[in-house]
Amino acid sequence: MHTPGSTTERTRRRSFLEGALVTFLLGLPGIVAVGASLLDELRALPQFADTPTPSLFFVGIAQPLVLLALACLVGTALAPRVKLHSHVLYRLVGRTQPPVLFAEELPGAVGVGVALAVTVLALDGALAVVAPDLPSLGVAGGVHSTVFSVIATVPTRFLYGGITEELLVRYGFMTLVVWLVWKLVGGDRPSSGVMWTAVVVSALAFGAGHLPVLSTSPAFTPALGALAVSLNALVGVGLGWLYWQGSLESAMVGHVTFHVVVVLVSLGTVL
Repeated sequence: MHTPGSTTERTRRRSFLEGALVTFLLGLPGIVAVGASLLDELRALPQFADTPTPSLFFVGIAQPLVLLALACLVGTALAPRVKLHSHVLYRLVGRTQPPVLFAEELPGAVGVGVALAVTVLALDGALAVVAPDLPSLGVAGGVHSTVFSVIATVPTRFLYGGITEELLVRYGFMTLVVWLVWKLVGGDRPSSGVMWTAVVVSALAFGAGHLPVLSTSPAFTPALGALAVSLNALVGVGLGWLYWQGSLESAMVGHVTFHVVVVLVSLGTVL
């Protein structure tokens, strides 16, 4: 005989697993895009010279795939507890109902994405003029960029950057930081101070997460690394604010919009 309590517990467990699976599948195309973009780079390494392409692909996606799974589990478990929201989760499994409709969030998310892109492009350009000895990040593409090279970055920018990174950094990491700080300071629910702490910490982690790839560039210097962390952290603050004040999808829209603007400007510089 099943008791009401056991039925409720099974429903919650099924809802949690469905939510984690849905968000994982949402981030999977971005992982595939990253794996495909890394094939040539990995094949150039001596230890992978004779590795078959399918095996090389799985080498490239192994780490981000595990991190995505962990982020989706953490986010699905903790987001409802700290009052962070997702339209996808609510529609499919009845979790974390956002305070407003997605259509109402959309203009603000697009606006924040545009503002972040314009700010980063302006700062990168201004630094190139003020400090010409400092290597540019080339946010809008470098002197060797072509139309093809810019367009080739679109799947990674939109799918991985716009969706998968939001699941990793905001849904997984930021949600975890909110929960940990909240438990540390106490209270009925996370305060604005707790939320801002999580926004900033996750933004700094987001900025630092761009260092491993950048550090492989021959032009890499500590100053360039600090600039990359700072500009990406600035973007991360805006996206974290969108997640807090709106929803996970709002942050995704803001992130994709950021890349749309950067790609358009990049194409404008090479045409």
